[in-house]
Amino acid sequence: MAIHLGVVTLALAALLIVDREVPVSSGKFISARTPICESMAEPPNCPQTPNLICGTDGVTYKNECHLCLTRIKTKKDIQIIKDGEC
Repeated sequence: MAIHLGVVTLALAALLIVDREVPVSSGKFISARTPICESMAEPPNCPQTPNLICGTDGVTYKNECHLCLTRIKTKKDIQIIKDGEC
């Protein structure tokens, strides 16, 4: 029984990792990373300093704070694909 539980746990962990991979237009898969939004219970005043990031929704955000605001407003799990423009 313990071996079966271990196999199920490993299978679930593998599915979670694969689920985080995001297809890009070139046909390659890349791993997205989660923005740090936990401390943003109230809508913050985001800095206007550009530090462009590309979200899994295909939108280029001015910085991670702006992506977090969109996550809070839309309640969608938008991840960061890469730094820079999409």
